[in-house]
Amino acid sequence: MTTIEATSPLIDSTPNRHADERRMLFGGVLLGGCYLLATVFIMVFFATSHPPMDATPEAAARGFHEAASMVGIGTWLALLPLPFGLMFLGGLASVIRRTAGPASATAALVAGATALAVAALGSVVSAVTPAIGAEDQSAAAGAVVKALDGVMPLATAASGFPRALLVVIALLALSRAGLIGRGARGFSWLLVVLSVAGTATYLAQGFFPLAAVSALLFAAWAASVAVVLRRRLG
Repeated sequence: MTTIEATSPLIDSTPNRHADERRMLFGGVLLGGCYLLATVFIMVFFATSHPPMDATPEAAARGFHEAASMVGIGTWLALLPLPFGLMFLGGLASVIRRTAGPASATAALVAGATALAVAALGSVVSAVTPAIGAEDQSAAAGAVVKALDGVMPLATAASGFPRALLVVIALLALSRAGLIGRGARGFSWLLVVLSVAGTATYLAQGFFPLAAVSALLFAAWAASVAVVLRRRLG
C-alpha cells in the first residue's frame, strides 16, 4: 500500500477537496457583488423614497407604508448575500483548518456566520415598518416605525465584533501559510479597526458611517480573499 503524505498544509491527499473549496470560495465573489448591488439600491432608496430622518412619527409611518415595495426589495437584496456568505465561510474554514487547525477554523466559521446572521436579522426587523404604517399612522405607531427603522444600523454595528474576529483569525492563518501579501494584511487590519470602531454606534450615532463602511469593505475583503485563494488552490 502506498501512503501519500502532504508536504504542505495546502496539499491534500484528496484531489477533490481543492475543487470543492474553490467552488465554495466563489461565494465570496458573489457576496461582494450582492453587497454592491444592495448598497446602490439603498442609496437610491434614501434619495427617492425613504422618509426623512427628521420626519414626524406620523409622516414616517405614512412614508414607509407608501414605500412598501422599496422596503421589500431592499430587504431581499440585504438577505441575498447570506447564502453566498455561508458558502464562502465553508471554503475559508476548510483552508484555515489545514493552515491553523480545527479550533481556528471553527471559530472563524462561527464568527462569520454570526456576523451575517446579525446583519440579516436587522434587515428582517426593519422590514415590518410598512405593515405597521398600513395599519396605523398615529404618532404612537409612527414612533414604533422610526424605532424599528433604526434597528438595521444597530445590527450593522453589532456585526462588527464577530466580523473583526473572523478577519483576525483568517489574517493570522493565511499569513502564516504565506497566502496573502503585505497589502492584503494592511487592508485586513484596517477592516478590523473600522469594524470595532463602528460598534461605538451604540455610544454615539456619529460612529455609524464607520460601521457602514466596514460592512461594505468586508464584502470587498471576502471577494479579494476568495479570488486569491482560488488561484492558490487551482
